[in-house]
Amino acid sequence: MITRFQDLIEKNLFLIAFLIFLVQFSIIPSGLNLSDSAHAASNSSGNNVKREINTGLDLVGRSKTEVIQLIGPPKTKDKSPSKGRYNEKWTYSCEDKNGAKQNCVFLYFGADQVKKVEVN
Repeated sequence: MITRFQDLIEKNLFLIAFLIFLVQFSIIPSGLNLSDSAHAASNSSGNNVKREINTGLDLVGRSKTEVIQLIGPPKTKDKSPSKGRYNEKWTYSCEDKNGAKQNCVFLYFGADQVKKVEVN
């Protein structure tokens, strides 16, 4: 009985250490849903971002850190380059009057700076 209890404790300690390792090195299985985009989905509003840009906020030339500080994290990040024009695309989603979600703001990064802003 004591041996089984000790084995159980050792297995749980291993599991805890393994999860800490995954979090530390950002190697989280997709099923846990702890990614930046999962966090961003609940904290960023494309409607607000669109409003800020339309009232004069210029993001071109800003770093990723500055963008997150100014408008928050994006809904999604696409890191597949498009023929050398950009190496990352961030998408902020908006809702229309009926509550339907649509993509309305796209930020295109080259290196670590915004190269282009697209508002739909």
